[in-house]
Amino acid sequence: MLCSSKIHKNPDKQLKKYLVLLAYALVFLSLSIISLFLYPEYFMFLVLSIIILIIISLIITIKTLNTAEKAMSFAGLAGEIIKKDFELERIENSLGEPILQNSSAKDFFQQYPVLSFIEHYVSKQDNNENALQQIKNACNNLVPITQTLALNLNEDNKIFNNEEWFEISVKPIYLKKTDIFNGPFSIKKIKKDAFLYWHIKNITAKKNMDSIFQKESKNLHDFLDYLPIGVYICDENNKIEYSNHALASFLNSKREELKGKDLTDFMPKFSRIPADKALWNGIIYFNNIPNGTTETLVFQERYQEEHKQKARGVIIDKIPTDNDLKTNLNHAFDEINWLFNQAPIGILFIEESGNIKKLNPQAQEFLNLNNIPQNQNIFDFVQPEDYENLLQEIKKICMGEQKSSNLDVHIKNGEEEKIAHLYLSVTQTLHGTSNNNNGIMVYLTDATKQKSLEVQFAQAQKMQAVGQLAGGVAHDFNNLLTAMIGFCDLLLQRHGVGDPSFADLIQIKQNANRAAGLVRQLLAFSKKQPLKPKLINITENFTELNHMLKRILGEQIILKFYHGSDLGFVRVDPVQFSQVIINLAVNAKDAMKGCGTLTISTRVAVQAEPYHFGSDIVSPGEFVVIDVKDTGCGIPKENLNRIFEPFFSTKENVVGSGTGLGLAMVYGIVQQTKGFIKVDSTVNVGTTFSIYLPRVDKDNENDVSDDTTQDVVVNKDGTPILTVQETIKSPIALNQKLIFGLNVSSSIDRKENNKEISSTRILFVEDEDSVRTFALRALKKKGYDVIGCNSAENALEQLEHDTKFDLLITDMVMPGKTGAELAAIVKEKIPNIKVILASGYSEEIAKRELSESENFEFMAKPFSLGDLTAKVFDVLNK
Repeated sequence: MLCSSKIHKNPDKQLKKYLVLLAYALVFLSLSIISLFLYPEYFMFLVLSIIILIIISLIITIKTLNTAEKAMSFAGLAGEIIKKDFELERIENSLGEPILQNSSAKDFFQQYPVLSFIEHYVSKQDNNENALQQIKNACNNLVPITQTLALNLNEDNKIFNNEEWFEISVKPIYLKKTDIFNGPFSIKKIKKDAFLYWHIKNITAKKNMDSIFQKESKNLHDFLDYLPIGVYICDENNKIEYSNHALASFLNSKREELKGKDLTDFMPKFSRIPADKALWNGIIYFNNIPNGTTETLVFQERYQEEHKQKARGVIIDKIPTDNDLKTNLNHAFDEINWLFNQAPIGILFIEESGNIKKLNPQAQEFLNLNNIPQNQNIFDFVQPEDYENLLQEIKKICMGEQKSSNLDVHIKNGEEEKIAHLYLSVTQTLHGTSNNNNGIMVYLTDATKQKSLEVQFAQAQKMQAVGQLAGGVAHDFNNLLTAMIGFCDLLLQRHGVGDPSFADLIQIKQNANRAAGLVRQLLAFSKKQPLKPKLINITENFTELNHMLKRILGEQIILKFYHGSDLGFVRVDPVQFSQVIINLAVNAKDAMKGCGTLTISTRVAVQAEPYHFGSDIVSPGEFVVIDVKDTGCGIPKENLNRIFEPFFSTKENVVGSGTGLGLAMVYGIVQQTKGFIKVDSTVNVGTTFSIYLPRVDKDNENDVSDDTTQDVVVNKDGTPILTVQETIKSPIALNQKLIFGLNVSSSIDRKENNKEISSTRILFVEDEDSVRTFALRALKKKGYDVIGCNSAENALEQLEHDTKFDLLITDMVMPGKTGAELAAIVKEKIPNIKVILASGYSEEIAKRELSESENFEFMAKPFSLGDLTAKVFDVLNK
């Protein structure tokens, strides 16, 4: 096939050839047409010539097009070859602009020229400077070069531990251009355009390996040189080529003097190493004057190197006597016995069939064995699901397919099940085994805790990712709900109680508020919910919750409380904490199917070690523990790791079963209050949720937030149905409408005595068009002069020619500059301006993005028309 394959000619050269031919044909065709008018007497001859030239031109044109298509294909193939290469490749013009590059080079160099990139990141070392200068000279003189230098891709070039080594090759590439109509002596002139082809290869690993190899070679050389036994290499004539310090000292000579001497010169005539044996060991005597003749043990091997016979060997002197051997043997046995019995891991010797021949105390304890087993098999302790895997690994080792193996198995340890990590390797013949078969050495370590941590870590990563997603979704929904609630308020101003559309509008607003409740649950799970924490006494709090819980649970469920002593205080949001307990109670009621016992107990516990809860690490300390225990159906083991995920529910297709956000909200609120949750559940027995909250000893009198929490009406699953956001403490004015707990009045009753309200100018910045439209209409109806902008950049453009604003209202999260960044810039331009930051996230998050010196007001999304106008009025008159 290779011999018959067609070799394609260079299509670029063929294309150039056809273009030249086409040019000549067109010239002759033009001359023939001109001649037809000048010499009509040759009409027939010239017409025939024109027809022939037209046919030739068409043929050449077709071939030119075909050749051009091939040239484009070849160019595409060349481009693909470069783009698919994993190493960095780029072609630049004389200005350093990339003409062709692969994705690796594009990501690495971005828009910078290669030479500029290298100059910026080159490591500050002398050899690097020299290599860089040579690369510069090669680029200026258009000569190929390959250099190796180190780049420090960290912005701080002083950090040498971040260096990476690269092999950089650059060579010029010339593209020929044909100019047909210029040239002093020829009809065409060849021009050349020069390009630089860069090829960069990361050789950090190779450099490190070379360094390691050199280091290891030096270590090996030093090891042999200073080995406490004599080492030598001789040629075929027994001439010494190499000897270490021990051999030179033993022969009472210097290493330099031994080189080239005959090794047999140091032996008596009756003591010789056989020359006809490739491998030999035995007793040899040496004349090492002044010590006389010394008996040694010699191990020698003959080998070939570059077609020459050589010998290498070791000489061991000071051979011990029988008593010495026995003493050393007993000492070695004691050491091996110590290593075996005192090892921190379990060690077993087993046969291919799995029969245990010997095991150390650690393995015996792990397998829960009181005595050393007789005819005990390792498979007796392995769970059935791991039996086949272990059997296959043992067979592979015994058949020589692999030397060792690693696997995890579940071990039955009495009533407890543990996970053991086994390392299997083949051993020497086990004495006492049948047929002298090779045995298996098994190293056993307890991996139960490690596997549990791995599962916790994987679950934490998953919950963190879901939390980030939930927070992002909640933020976008808050924008939509703000617009829905706001426009609904605007419509309610025009459609009174007697209007046919009034009831529909009320339904829309109620459902929008329910959606806002779901969004708050998502924000609670993602730890971005606005909280108002204060110090509370758990016992007093449960006294207030007692009646509400009894109403939620019903008469068929027995509610019991057991309060611990000296509980102290916890710092939580009282409303959100009540929501946590209500959600757990509702879940317990569903699990008990309306009949059973719910026990809530409190106690103080000390956590001695940091606890991994989700993506957070809770510090050790004292915690107040609230145990919520039910006698329900329990949670299956496969669902325990998923119960806190948003929208996960085991009550599928059940009317009134909720949204699956109840436990997700519990998870987020507890995590946001720096606590954690433990769950213990047994199927058909019950479930216990243990909430750990940091304990505080003393109540801080100044740390009491205003009791202006919102009244929340909750559904069966704890989902808020209706939130009374606009609490009316004063008598209802004539222009106010309070329907089903919703304040749908045209505005909150404020004493607006400011006669210059129409001169108050507000800059409103919001990237969501619907929210911005609603807010502008609402504020303009109140008489304010409002300018709307869809981004921070748009607002800054407005401020360049108009800075007469009294108030800035901006969303926190916007493309480009954020609301916090915009507020800081506007404060510099207009020092006396007041700022309101609006966000679907918590006020604490807003504070983290601003410095402590910056004053601002916060407005949580979603907000109603009344919320907006009341907030603006309060801020302007503060």
